[in-house]
Amino acid sequence: MKNVEMVLQLLYSLLDLRFLPDKLQKWLFHTGTRVITVTSALIMIGFAGIFLLGGSAVFNLKLYKGFLLLHPLTLSVLLIGMAVLQLLVTIFKSNRCNVLCGYLLILSALIWAVISATFWASYPPLTTGMTTYPVLAVVCALAGRNQINYTKRVEDLKHKGR
Repeated sequence: MKNVEMVLQLLYSLLDLRFLPDKLQKWLFHTGTRVITVTSALIMIGFAGIFLLGGSAVFNLKLYKGFLLLHPLTLSVLLIGMAVLQLLVTIFKSNRCNVLCGYLLILSALIWAVISATFWASYPPLTTGMTTYPVLAVVCALAGRNQINYTKRVEDLKHKGR
């Protein structure tokens, strides 16, 4: 039992990236995570733009039939709303905004996982959406989780120092 706990603790430390130097962690969970957030938001805006501008012609393609589970306007508003929230939160550099940004990244990971599932549901043919969006979902989820944990750790250290 002790070995399992030790393995889980090691896995947790690896996922949390605590082994990295403090300066690198600070860069990764501030600048690096902002890059991931902005990239995710811009891709969501791109998806929404295709759905809004392409109209029903896009949904007639076999690859995009799975997206019809939601009304195209609802889907576009959801994607644009999430993207705008992500972009707004990245403007501010407070610990609260960092935590909120982390939660938004986790939520966007869920959106990317659903988008990925719609591409998998349209198989065959093989598409890049079957590999790109699962990777984006994992990157967003890990970045969000680690940003939340890092920000809480920084806050705890700040309050201990008082």
